[in-house]
Amino acid sequence: MEIGIVGLPSSGKTTIFNALTGSEAEVTAFSGGRKSPNIAQVQVPDHRLEKLSAMYNPKKTSPAIIQYVDLGGGLSAQDEKESMDGILRLLRPCDALVHVVRCFELAGQAPNPQSDFDNFEAELMLTDQMIVERRLERLEKELKKGKKGNPKEFELLKRAYEILEAGRALREDEEIRNAPELKGYTFLSAKPCIVVLNLGEDDVVEKVELSLPPEVISVKIKGSLEMELSQLDNEEAELFRQDMGIEEPATHMLIRESYDLLGLISFFTVGEDEVKAWTIQRGTMAQKAAGRIHSDIERGFIRAEVVSFQDLMEAGSYHAAQKAGKVRLEGKDYVVQDGDVINFRFNV
Repeated sequence: MEIGIVGLPSSGKTTIFNALTGSEAEVTAFSGGRKSPNIAQVQVPDHRLEKLSAMYNPKKTSPAIIQYVDLGGGLSAQDEKESMDGILRLLRPCDALVHVVRCFELAGQAPNPQSDFDNFEAELMLTDQMIVERRLERLEKELKKGKKGNPKEFELLKRAYEILEAGRALREDEEIRNAPELKGYTFLSAKPCIVVLNLGEDDVVEKVELSLPPEVISVKIKGSLEMELSQLDNEEAELFRQDMGIEEPATHMLIRESYDLLGLISFFTVGEDEVKAWTIQRGTMAQKAAGRIHSDIERGFIRAEVVSFQDLMEAGSYHAAQKAGKVRLEGKDYVVQDGDVINFRFNV
């Protein structure tokens, strides 16, 4: 899973990237569409994995992973078209966006988070509208030449244009957002979005409010503080948080929200060699989930031995959970639940 960190210049995108990843990436302006983004993988914090690892004491513990991409700079550059093409190229692989909004004073300039959010959203929608317009023009020319084309695609694009023309993001429309006919366009305003309200160290979290569409969620982070903490060793950082009354890094909440935003869940495989979290889409059936481990397991799927994390913890061991009747045999159409501990039976 890949998530792009975006926002207006000086909003603190690279600061948030460093806070999330423990990196020391530098801020670099996006110029002329020629910039290599900052990229890092982050472990998804999950207390269940820690408890399973303590139970099995494996040689290796493998958490779920998210990849964050920091684009730096902003959407504007001297050569606007080339810059926008570069942004699109970098954002196309991203599954979701983290939109960083400045909520701290900068060079004596007070923040205006609502205006910043609205302006950036407008740029995303304008980019999508240009793509839709060009495609509609091309399809209309093809229709006039007698080419059949895809009527469904044409109707969906017309609807997308109407939504964008009305000043609404495409993520607000479920059909447009999920239409297979439009997947190849990778519309930016259709991507799931989390807004990070990036506060200064002395700002009061409760005082910052922002009016957002219902499809967009927000988290409040003191970016510079979290970045400093991420670059301390674990013991120092924990002592610092205790002194400040902070229970956990705010970035952990952002990581979990990123994971949830895309409708992802984790199931676990356990053993003496490895305890591992596997990422799947919510609603995935057992046979398909087996394919996340290996295609041979999916192909030769027989049954899934399943116990919930909660039942396993309460029983104290897998053997005790079996004796208590908490381990179930499920078929290929079983919908895997978040926190399931699964042993797949297969034959190839």
